[in-house]
Amino acid sequence: MEDIFNGRSESRNRVLANIFKELGLIEQWGSGINRIINSCKEYGLPTPKIEEQNDFMDIEIIRSQDDLQTIKPEVQPIEADYDRLSEEEKQLLLYLLDHNQIVRKEAVQLLKIGETKTEEVFNELMHKKLIERKGKGRATFYKLNHN
Repeated sequence: MEDIFNGRSESRNRVLANIFKELGLIEQWGSGINRIINSCKEYGLPTPKIEEQNDFMDIEIIRSQDDLQTIKPEVQPIEADYDRLSEEEKQLLLYLLDHNQIVRKEAVQLLKIGETKTEEVFNELMHKKLIERKGKGRATFYKLNHN
């Protein structure tokens, strides 16, 4: 594990790693761990706990109790645990993560359910403040709520 702190990393999926590099989503191999540690230091946080196990890594970043107490209740998102979402809601959110927006017709095809049920899924996600509706009439589309 000492190698990862010295900037040496091993790609577990070279094809995916090359795609990420081409898209500019990663800068260089082996720079992430040190950047995480330096960012924690910069913000006055303890050094993160890093464990490598088989094909994955666990990185635990510890926030101070003061930070947790300064979060204003009105800023905290409505409770929407991933486990509490319906399969349709999960599927729609995952699609939006990849595609940024979706129209009702696409959602009906994606979810393989009727228009009425699809509208219920949209309404439930809007109620949970996870997505928002944009446009009007035929130009209506839905996207993730980033507020």
